Amino acid sequence: MTDREANSKQDAKVRLKYYQEGLEAAYEILSGLEKYTTEEVLFYAAQILGKVLDTEDVAIYLVANREYARLFSATSTEARKLGNSIQYTLSDAERLLVRSISDTGCLGGHTEISEVYSELKAERIYLNREGKEGRPLMAGAIYSEGEIRAILMFWGIPCPQTDSAVVKRLKVMETLLQNAMLKASRYMASFRRQNYLEGTNVLNEEAFTALVSVFIEAREKGLTECTLLEIRMGYEDYETVSIQIAGNIRQTDYMGVVEGGKLYILLSNTGSQNAEVVQERLRGLGYESFLREGL
Repeated sequence: MTDREANSKQDAKVRLKYYQEGLEAAYEILSGLEKYTTEEVLFYAAQILGKVLDTEDVAIYLVANREYARLFSATSTEARKLGNSIQYTLSDAERLLVRSISDTGCLGGHTEISEVYSELKAERIYLNREGKEGRPLMAGAIYSEGEIRAILMFWGIPCPQTDSAVVKRLKVMETLLQNAMLKASRYMASFRRQNYLEGTNVLNEEAFTALVSVFIEAREKGLTECTLLEIRMGYEDYETVSIQIAGNIRQTDYMGVVEGGKLYILLSNTGSQNAEVVQERLRGLGYESFLREGL
């Protein structure tokens, strides 16, 4: 056998290996997603992506509007390092500025990552070839009608700049995950208005209890942070109190009533230490609150 024939045979083996791995990855994703309810998909998609790409550091940001993308799920502290929310605006030079925003609402340092945005906007995989700080090693996106709806970020992948198989695998996963993630994202966006108690911005008991259960289970598996607060209302009812405190929590937090009228707040992507900031705001309004491990 000539060297050329040997090389051709080896190349064929490599292509077959990548093809088989691609099939295995597809099976992992599709079978994995079937296990979860619609509201769970966005949490566990990060876990599935990490397993298929062999990394422990995955973050999923959902694009909330033309300015913000908010962290929904992350598999590690490393994957959370860009912050819970990124604000992006295009300058005159059409360069993307991203600001990490803490749970307190304070702006962190500015990070220039225009090349990430331009690659994702062109529906290409971003690779951090130079190992620049403040950027993921690799990033992809989920699209709908040509617009970015979710951003997938990865760290801890060995030599991403040289492994084209990893890039191809992520492109396949984007396609496989797209429908499930978009469905889940739309579901979460409509979840509030479909389950608000009439005339309020407070979730009914059944919906709120189910949501808290999903968040707490995801927290226990290291996929998110969340804190549950019980509000001491005194002689006021939950309708009155919810109106008073609505302006002091984020759009990504949830209020709900259980046990015949007790008011709770579920703070998403917030640990107990940062929850103290919210408690202080509520105290300033005249309402004490208490940390609860569950309902």
